[in-house]
Amino acid sequence: MQFTQASGNFVSTRWTLVLRANAASPEGKAALSDLCAAYYQPVFVFLRRMGFDEDVARDNAHSFFAHLLQRGFPGPDPERGRFRSYLLGAVKHFVSGLQNHERREKRGGGRVHESLNSDAENSPAGMIGDPTVLPMAEVFDREWAIAVMNRAVAALASEHMNGREAQFEALRPWLMGDEAGSHAETGRTLGMSEGAVKVAVHRLRKRFRELLRREIAQTLDDHENVEDELRYLCSVHG
Repeated sequence: MQFTQASGNFVSTRWTLVLRANAASPEGKAALSDLCAAYYQPVFVFLRRMGFDEDVARDNAHSFFAHLLQRGFPGPDPERGRFRSYLLGAVKHFVSGLQNHERREKRGGGRVHESLNSDAENSPAGMIGDPTVLPMAEVFDREWAIAVMNRAVAALASEHMNGREAQFEALRPWLMGDEAGSHAETGRTLGMSEGAVKVAVHRLRKRFRELLRREIAQTLDDHENVEDELRYLCSVHG
């Protein structure tokens, strides 16, 4: 099974569907599969930061998601609220199991293994206590925020197919605060007036936030928490 990127948009309340229908049901399993596919990257980056090389981290990420999809939830009431929180807890448990297995192999077989880095604060260079290195939970949340925003941008891009691709690419830098030039320069490129470009940027940003909220809602079990989650993800995204 491939988890690199999910296709299409989620139906509403994906995480709620997982919780209510149970991950072992066909509906819950489909919803969980979609969520796992969409948020593969934060798990992969988490595993890389834990000391796995790229190929091993990718293999372990696939194993983790396959195991999660196969077993569903171990109890009737998994950590409610945010799929992000549940997934982070699950992958931490998974890594702990890998580390325990490594320790047992070392004791039993006398073989030398490269030690997994269990210090969540270590930098990739192994510098313990480096103040510039984010805690692992923050690394995971930052990658999560990037994944959410990338999915919202992809959904927005899909709405600008069939002849509007050039306009979208010209206006896209205004979405994420990138260097976008001036409205007048963009207008000359697109054959639009400066005022028309400003209106188009405003509408694009508004639609982007709508899609961002919709994407975030799929990972929560209460839509009233969408704004809080949006503010948090924007803060960790930087």
